[in-house]
Amino acid sequence: MSPDQLFAIFALLLGMCIGSFLNVVAIRIPAGGSIVSPPSACPACGSAIRWHDNIPVLGYLLLGAKCRSCGGRISWRYPACEAATGLLFLGIALKTGFSAAFVPDAILVSLLMVTVRTDLEHWIVLDEISLGGTVAGLLISLVPGGLEPLGSLGASAGAFLLFLLIRQASLLALRRKPGYVVPPEGCEDDGEGFTGGMGWGDIKLAACIGAFLGPASTIVALFLAFGSGAVTGLVLMAFGRSRRVPIPFGPFMAAGAMAAVFAGEALFRAYADARWP
Repeated sequence: MSPDQLFAIFALLLGMCIGSFLNVVAIRIPAGGSIVSPPSACPACGSAIRWHDNIPVLGYLLLGAKCRSCGGRISWRYPACEAATGLLFLGIALKTGFSAAFVPDAILVSLLMVTVRTDLEHWIVLDEISLGGTVAGLLISLVPGGLEPLGSLGASAGAFLLFLLIRQASLLALRRKPGYVVPPEGCEDDGEGFTGGMGWGDIKLAACIGAFLGPASTIVALFLAFGSGAVTGLVLMAFGRSRRVPIPFGPFMAAGAMAAVFAGEALFRAYADARWP
């Protein structure tokens, strides 16, 4: 096997292990817990999970999705995150080969995987992910051979300002309709957090995406995010969901950015080179 093929296998296994850690981050930080201690335990009975039961994906399958101690069900979200992260790492490795270019893409994908979970489950985009990711992306751009620092800073600032303008415009429009936005189930006590149309978490996440991807791929990522979000919203309304109930936008931003990691530059060039009537 070639070095690139060996690296691809390593990336797959590494990604699944990272995905297991991302599960811990997505669960414990929103709850105010530590990601270091205590060790992994069954949420139902509190029994510590044995090391051989904690092997990413394989442990879930061998246990039959049940805790060895109490027989409680293990959520499918755990192996899904592990498998998805592993496959994304594999795809990045196949794209970059055995090179330093793998690192920033893998870091961004990891940050986005946490965002998908926390925004879907808690309506939260963690500052540790968005702000910390922005700083990480800007610092990585200083390393020679990657994204230019000015491109990283410009894309980050531009994405942040775009989303900030969208939020301000939404606020102006929604102030004319007090109480129009209905907080989703479970978030009734945080009604004030759903009055702006665009959350601060999304705004900060846009800056993070821009810092890692640069101008061209960021444009593609945000276009895909808005497009997929709009289509999903229309489909949900067609099935009876009220337009007054918001949907989390972070997962759409994450999906758009992940697509841009693999094809952002190519899609941007294809659009720029196309001959429009």
